[in-house]
Parts: sequence; structure tokens; C-alpha cells
Amino acid sequence: MNRHRTHALALAAAPIALLIGLAGPAAAAEDPQPNTTKAAVCDAPARDAVLTTQEGIALKKCSDTKAAQPKTWHWMGNYGSVYDVANAANGGGIGAGEVITEYLNGLYPTFMFY
Repeated sequence: MNRHRTHALALAAAPIALLIGLAGPAAAAEDPQPNTTKAAVCDAPARDAVLTTQEGIALKKCSDTKAAQPKTWHWMGNYGSVYDVANAANGGGIGAGEVITEYLNGLYPTFMFY
């Protein structure tokens, strides 16, 4: 047998071996379970959560009740309008220059310095 014929036989058998290996039954994936727990007010909001003004103010007030710490940047969540961001910042006592927000895909992701 020449070397070209040997390679041709090896290459012809490769797809059959792949098909036999893939012919076994696939393992069934479990259905995802919905998250039914409600986050506490003091928990950091999820990255994709949209907050109302009242939720933003409650989050800020909750963090005020913790022990006195130096000011740091905190994720405050996504807001539906720039007015909600301003009202949450004003209601929480956030000063000038202590809010970072931008318009991104219809939401205002926001960080506040407190």
C-alpha cells in the first residue's frame, strides 16, 4: 500500500468515528429556577436592576446607619430617567461631584460617593 492510500483510509475513517462518538444521548440540562427571594434594602442592587427614586434614597439611608467609614464609591444601580438619579442623590444628601452617571441603552447606571 502506498502512503497516499494509507492517508486516504485514515481520513475516511475519521468522520465515522466522530459520528459514532456523537451518537450517544445528551445529558438533559436542568431547568433554571427563578429567584424568588427579595433583596434586602441594604444589599447592593443587581447590575441589571432598575431602581426608583424611593429605592435609591432608602439604599443611601440604609448605608448611613452603618458604622462611620471613609467615603467611597458605591454602585447605586440603574435608573430609568435622569430625574430619578437627581432625586435619589438630592434625597440622600449626596453633594456636588459625588455622582457619576451616563445614558447607556435606555438606562442611567449610577455610582455615588458617600
